[in-house]
Amino acid sequence: MRTRGQPGASDALDVDDALLQEFVRERSVATWLRQIPSSMGGQLFAGLLLGTIWWVNTRTVWALAWTAVLVAVLLLRLVFTERIVRMPGRVPAESRIGALMLSQGLLVTLPLLGFGKFPAVEQAAVSIILVALATASVATTAGFRLVFLYYAVPILMPLALAWALTASQAPSPYAGLGMAALVLVYQTYLIGLSRQIGRVVQEAARFRYSQERLNQALKQALDTAESSSRAKTQFLAAASHDLRQPMHSMNVLVAALSLKTLDKSVREIVNMLDAVNQSMTGQLDSLLDISKLDAGIIVPRLKTFQLDAMLRSHVLSANPVAGERGLSCGLSIEQPLAVRSDESLLGRVLGNLTDNAIKFTPRGGAVTLGLRREGNDALIEIRDSGIGIPPELQARVFEEFYQIGNPQRDRTRGLGLGLSIVKRLCDLLGARLTMHSAVGEGTRFEIRLPVAVATEAEPAPSPAATASALARIVLVIDDELSVRQSMRVLLEELGCTVLDAPSTLVAQQIATEHPIDLVLSDMRLADGDSGLEATRQVRLLRPDARAVLITGDTAPERLREAQASGLPLLHKPVNLESLIGILDAPGN
Repeated sequence: MRTRGQPGASDALDVDDALLQEFVRERSVATWLRQIPSSMGGQLFAGLLLGTIWWVNTRTVWALAWTAVLVAVLLLRLVFTERIVRMPGRVPAESRIGALMLSQGLLVTLPLLGFGKFPAVEQAAVSIILVALATASVATTAGFRLVFLYYAVPILMPLALAWALTASQAPSPYAGLGMAALVLVYQTYLIGLSRQIGRVVQEAARFRYSQERLNQALKQALDTAESSSRAKTQFLAAASHDLRQPMHSMNVLVAALSLKTLDKSVREIVNMLDAVNQSMTGQLDSLLDISKLDAGIIVPRLKTFQLDAMLRSHVLSANPVAGERGLSCGLSIEQPLAVRSDESLLGRVLGNLTDNAIKFTPRGGAVTLGLRREGNDALIEIRDSGIGIPPELQARVFEEFYQIGNPQRDRTRGLGLGLSIVKRLCDLLGARLTMHSAVGEGTRFEIRLPVAVATEAEPAPSPAATASALARIVLVIDDELSVRQSMRVLLEELGCTVLDAPSTLVAQQIATEHPIDLVLSDMRLADGDSGLEATRQVRLLRPDARAVLITGDTAPERLREAQASGLPLLHKPVNLESLIGILDAPGN
């Protein structure tokens, strides 16, 4: 039982009802105000007709005065009505509208003062005009039943009275009384019609109110979802950056150790450290892929290539991994097919799907890739004999971080980003991705791409175009001492002379004193400093120096900023092969 002072469901309903009524009132007021110009035109025309009839049949100055007053009132209402209705104060808008309509109704009926002197035709004309005004007010006051009464009753009641008082002047007294009764009956009909229209307006307003409330709720939910997405992106970027910094130092130090002469036991330890690093790097690269897709900086580089050749190479690289898990990895190609797509991105799609199939297929099972033509499409199939996916979970497998059957978050099974990346890359490539799965029977993914006309393979660049002298003097710019120290160890092991700087100012000082072949700079430095600015300042002093950005930052805006700079970009942790490639690359 609810005690006094405690809010309950009924209170919420009362509040909603009050909000609804306020919404209905506001819409009714707005509708009434919008109709003022058109209604004023009709009333002006009717008033001029009434004034003319009154003047022609009575020749009284009051008819002219009334016509002038009516015109003035209508013009004033046209200019000032909205200001009067919207004026702040305790009197509600409906009451002000009611007062205006009442005064207007009383003013319109004044020509009835000469009704007894009008011939029968003019009496009929006056009646038609007044009945028409009253009828029109049903629409213009929809939603305000009392306002309608304030206007229509002061018109129709005097009209009925005028017919009753002039009944004795008619050839038959019953004609005048009958007209009076007919006017009263019509007034009753209009009141009922006004009530019905009012209900329709109320229901329409309720529907509109509910629709607007629903739209507001949907917009709020969308804003919340977008805010959550932005928060997720920011968190992933921050977490990725903070993890990549020490990982980069560790990776570089392991690489430096691998270059030394080590005994067998130490070599095994170094190899195990390298394997752990590579596993962690792979998971961080999944976060990087999501960040790149969020940033919209991945632009497909389309070219025509043989899809069958790509699949053969892919299966050859997947066979050792499948063999370690006791699986067979087969390939079925009905005919050679060429497609126009991004070979690297499509390779990433195939890699993720194949890795996924291998992970979820028990020992002794099979993973099969197939290629065939269907109409104008090349159809790639990746099929496994694994555990399958329940129907109720199939829509969720493309969500970020969602994994089936991994409540313990076994890190060997990844982060749950593989299929999310696959879906987004397929959308980017214009490839149609579908999935078919049954529990205990395995899963089949299909990728459809338009078939292209095969072209001659592009000539590979000559070695002379891809190799240059090893960079010897390297400037490392990073605000973290551990990163600079680890990079120094590895680069010196590779035979480089290493200079390092934590900021743009120090980098400028070094560049004025030393020749520099290559700048390796982090993007985000301490205290708001920027690696892009540091690189720019160094290259102003040393124009021949090459520059490469190496960053652990995966925030979408940072990735777009790096892309806009036009400089090569590598992500921490950088492995030994990538670093050697940087040192041995041509100038940029």
